[in-house]
Amino acid sequence: MPSTKLLFEEDGITLSSYPSGVLILILNRGPNLFNPSFVASLSSAIAIVEEASHPKSLVITGGENNKFFSNGLDTEWMLQHPKETSTMIETGWKLLARILVMDCRTVAAINGHAFGAGLFLALACDFRIMRTKRGWLNFPELNLGMRLAKGFAELSKAKLSAPTLREGVLTGKRYTSAEALQAGMIDEEVPLEELRERAMELAENGFAENLGVSNFDPESFRMMKIELYTDAYRTLTSGRVDATPQSRL
Repeated sequence: MPSTKLLFEEDGITLSSYPSGVLILILNRGPNLFNPSFVASLSSAIAIVEEASHPKSLVITGGENNKFFSNGLDTEWMLQHPKETSTMIETGWKLLARILVMDCRTVAAINGHAFGAGLFLALACDFRIMRTKRGWLNFPELNLGMRLAKGFAELSKAKLSAPTLREGVLTGKRYTSAEALQAGMIDEEVPLEELRERAMELAENGFAENLGVSNFDPESFRMMKIELYTDAYRTLTSGRVDATPQSRL
C-alpha cells in the first residue's frame, strides 16, 4: 500500500491519510470498549475527518493483530460510574450520528468481534466488510439483561431488516461473517489478509470521480443521509438514554 501521513494518535487510536484521499481510522485499544476516554479520542479523530478536504473517504477498522473491532460498552466502567453512564452513552450517540451522516463515504472493515456499541459503530458506516473465519457480530443486550435504548434501536432499524432485527435482538444470535452477509448486516466477507485492501478499494470507489458524478456537493450528500436516516439521526443527536421505549422521537 502507498505510504500514509499520520494525522492523529492517542492511546492506540490513530488516523492516517493516503495520497488518494482515503483516511483510515485504526482502533487498537485492546477490546476497544466505549468509555469516556475512548469516545473522546474517537470524537477528536472524527473532527479531523470532518474538516478534511475532498475527495475523501473514511475506513474504520481495528488493529492488525487485534481480535476485536469493538467489544461494545465498557460495562465494568459503567458499574463503577453509574451516575455518569447516561452522559457517556449519549455522547457516544452523538459521535455515531456524525459518522452516520458524514459528507463522504464511510466503510467499516470489521477485523474481529463487533458486539453492542461496536456493532452500532459499524452500522453507522455506509458499507461494512468483515473478515472470514473469526469474529462475531452480536446484539448482547438480551444476555446482559439490558434494553437497547432508543438511539441504538433507531440506528439498527435504519440499517437492518425487520427479520434480522427480530433474530439478532430477540434471540441474541452471534453471527459469523457468512451468516452476517446472508442477513444483510454486512456487504462483503473477505479473508483477513485482504480486508484492508478491499476496504480501501471500496472507499476509493466512493469518490465522485469514480462514481461518474459531475456535480458532487458534500453538504447535499450529508443532507441525503439525514433524509434517509431521519429517525436514527434525530434520536442519536437529541435522544436520552432514560427515555421510555414508547416515547416519541
